[in-house]
Amino acid sequence: MSAFLGHIHYWLYRKIQLLVERENLILEKTTKVVDDLAEELHSISVDTYGEPINPSIPLENIIDHNNIHGWLSNQINIASVREAAFIKDMLDTNADENAIHVVTAILDAFAVQGQACGVVAQDSLEEHTAPAIYNALQNFYVNGMPCDGGDQIVEDSADRFTWVGDHRLQAGYWRTAGVDPKFMMLAYQTWFEAFVKAINPEFELITTEDNGTRLYTIAKK
Repeated sequence: MSAFLGHIHYWLYRKIQLLVERENLILEKTTKVVDDLAEELHSISVDTYGEPINPSIPLENIIDHNNIHGWLSNQINIASVREAAFIKDMLDTNADENAIHVVTAILDAFAVQGQACGVVAQDSLEEHTAPAIYNALQNFYVNGMPCDGGDQIVEDSADRFTWVGDHRLQAGYWRTAGVDPKFMMLAYQTWFEAFVKAINPEFELITTEDNGTRLYTIAKK
């Protein structure tokens, strides 16, 4: 049955697996701050939006072979909304003296995974340019389905690659979950920064504003 599956399906599935792994990492790190409350809030998001996939299960053993595209799209939706809902509940419920520690734990989870993915991506980086690093980044974080279209590119040169950081392909998930989009953008920015630094420390991620438009730039130092 796996003969019906192509490279792009495994590529998407790996990114879904990473979403689930990051959600688990957020749970692990926030549990150290607020103990059982993190587990309780995570259980609510699971009950509401669906069980996480088991990242250890091969794609061919879990996917709906009669609806390959629909299954992958649905899993991206479930995992993205569930993670965002869990983050929202953690932020809303811990607005007291634990607030800064919860925020730190969540951002640390994004940074740790971004750094780990950047290290892995080093092996497949064929050229050390800003566009190559951006392309490598696309292999690790969920940025919609291929049919959704990609980011809006602003600048593309060997030493600088800039795209619009409006997160339009994630924003719908955030709206469904009701999470603060500014916090989620900060979390993703943290992930990107860690990834770029890890894949090639000669480059850095810069976040700027241009007439109200948020921009991400991978730039050579």
